[in-house]
Amino acid sequence: MNVYDFDKTIFYSDSTICFLKWCIIRHPHILFLYLPKLFVSAILFAIKKISVSQAVEQLLSFMKYVPNLEDEIESFWEKYEKKISPWYLKQKKDDDLIISASPEFFLRPIIKKLNVQLIGTQLDLQTGKIVGRCCYGKQKVKNLILSEYFTNLHIDEFYSDSISDFPLSLCAQKAFLVVNHGKNVKEWPEITMKTTEKIQKTKL
Repeated sequence: MNVYDFDKTIFYSDSTICFLKWCIIRHPHILFLYLPKLFVSAILFAIKKISVSQAVEQLLSFMKYVPNLEDEIESFWEKYEKKISPWYLKQKKDDDLIISASPEFFLRPIIKKLNVQLIGTQLDLQTGKIVGRCCYGKQKVKNLILSEYFTNLHIDEFYSDSISDFPLSLCAQKAFLVVNHGKNVKEWPEITMKTTEKIQKTKL
């Protein structure tokens, strides 16, 4: 099995940010209801007053202002599926597993079209709260262990654009770093002890 991150790895940019821009253009009122809260949470995250999960919750909170959210998501992916990286489409296999910090329900339409497997962040649309923790960094490993895919799991190759995925890279026979917003693939770099400590200390 090969395992991939999604945003800026097999998708050219950050899909959640793309969807936010899409929704603001189609529903401008979102900007006024959402932007002040996002600005405050960005500051709090920068000074380490809130966790990754709390910051992501605030980022995703715009979705509660989107009319007919499921229809908007479907329309978004009909337009933006073309941003799936060609290098990935050439080597895609049916047993590929995508592990992403993006909400699972949001990625589901494009994952269904790709006919691969998915582990993402679980978001309760009623409350706007993340169920458990954001599927980010070391949490990806924990979510994988708890998933149905863990039985007899063997990861041949792992691909990500972020060094924060270092814990998951250790689970693979070989790991690759994707650069230039999902366009180029190179060998996974050597990770320093300082970087490892920083990843382990990240508050999820």
